[in-house]
Amino acid sequence: MSHTVVRGKPNAAQLHLDTVLDDILTARGVEPGPEARDTVTLSEILYHCLKERPNDLFMINGATGEKFTNEQVLGKAVSLARALKAQGARGKHALLLMRNHQDMVTVYFGVLFSGVVPFMIDPNSTTYELTYFVKLIEPAYVFCDQEFSESLHEALTGYEGQKPQVLVADKPEELNQFSKKYGTKEGHFEVSAASMDDTAMFLPTSGSTGLPKAVMQSHRGLVAQLPTPWSYHTQFPTPTSRVMILTTIQWMTFTMLITASTVYHVPIIISPKKNTPQSVAELLQKYRPTWTFMAPAFATSLVPVITPDHLSSLETLVLLGAPSTTELLDALREKLPKSAHLSDSYGTTETHGFIAMPDRAAPLKSNGYIDNFLYYKIVDDDGKQLGLNQSGELYVSGVSVVKGYYKNEAAYKETFTPDGWYKTGDVFHVDEHERVAFIARKKFSFKFQGSQVSPEEVEQVISSVPGVHESAVCATDKGPAAAVVLEHNARLSRDQIHRAVNSCLSEHKRLHGGIAFVTSLPYTHSGKLKRKECSELIAELINTGHCF
Repeated sequence: MSHTVVRGKPNAAQLHLDTVLDDILTARGVEPGPEARDTVTLSEILYHCLKERPNDLFMINGATGEKFTNEQVLGKAVSLARALKAQGARGKHALLLMRNHQDMVTVYFGVLFSGVVPFMIDPNSTTYELTYFVKLIEPAYVFCDQEFSESLHEALTGYEGQKPQVLVADKPEELNQFSKKYGTKEGHFEVSAASMDDTAMFLPTSGSTGLPKAVMQSHRGLVAQLPTPWSYHTQFPTPTSRVMILTTIQWMTFTMLITASTVYHVPIIISPKKNTPQSVAELLQKYRPTWTFMAPAFATSLVPVITPDHLSSLETLVLLGAPSTTELLDALREKLPKSAHLSDSYGTTETHGFIAMPDRAAPLKSNGYIDNFLYYKIVDDDGKQLGLNQSGELYVSGVSVVKGYYKNEAAYKETFTPDGWYKTGDVFHVDEHERVAFIARKKFSFKFQGSQVSPEEVEQVISSVPGVHESAVCATDKGPAAAVVLEHNARLSRDQIHRAVNSCLSEHKRLHGGIAFVTSLPYTHSGKLKRKECSELIAELINTGHCF
């Protein structure tokens, strides 16, 4: 991947990927080189690396202890891909609604190999959210676990488009029957052809525009990110011994790690069980991962229940998804081995993953250097570029920056400049060495329990309750809170609003911070809600006991 580097020199992980790409090109009968390397898709790379070392351990199911080799995973994935290709499914869409288990992995790779474009969905999605996703993506296929069949059926009931083919992923006999009916085991297999700018998958992301958006993830962007988890490793082809993946399929971090681990021959540990501090402590002690990542909120809940022995196998612990406090970093350092690398990193779905990772010499609260394949600048509120030792919003552009949101050009124009710079919405300080450090979130969306909350999405649900005129949702220490304006003479209780929100939205989007009834909300002269003043209003109402 040395051809993607725009600053400095390629690191060892990027140079190793060059050799993988060259092997694929040689097998194609193509002369290796920078231009040719930029034609090898993610699907080709994953297929090659699984096939290259069939007897290697691919994964451990942390809940059952079952182990699966590359050959076992590849065989089932190829069978599924053959069946999908035989149906002419290339370019069609699929919804993936599954927990972390071996059958999910089969579907994940099989769909990618076939050229079907998957949309990864949070396993904890409500029927309301599923209904929205089905209408947005218009899937030809849905792969789901059996536990989600009922909510999926409800979501499809009112869907006016062509009904998708539904396959229950954690019933192996159903996948096997589909593969046997439409596919064949005979003959040479090749992954479906694609260009580097083709959409390989969709991932959901929330933002200031309300309901979740489907980010169009390209082969080029996903391939550029493959080396980044190993940016400061030196031993290849296998930079570490065992990776534990805690996030579910809809997260960018899941795709980053399952693909990077496959390409660099690192076995993964995944579990279909919902993560709790106790369950993760058990995984750490039983399977002894050497590399893992987690959201700061979860890490904070984990610290009290673990001892240094739980973390004794870790060589790298990455924190990602929200700002980390100094107290958390200090607490983790006390329990990690002295040789371990504690990495307070930064990334987004819009960049296919990492934007910055701190090196071992970075100061405690530094997020490190911007990835060497990204251009970046720090700008003030007027968009003027700032220099070193200054603070402003971070803009990035380059090979891993996405090209759009599916069916949402307006959101893309809001988030990106006309010349392609991604406005992260986050304020950073850049020091004299060009390391960056997060300062504050500029946009008004926020995270709770490690997951993104779009105020407008919650507000839309509140406004659907008869008697509600308008509302504003803001972040509090206890979670989302709402200031609600009722219609004239309306009589409405907090319980009625809670029931509406709880029936539609996931746990992290619910109003744990409380509800306050107010007579009006603050607006600008142009009619835009003053989010900062709303937040201050809710904070005041909490202090006076009127928001609960």
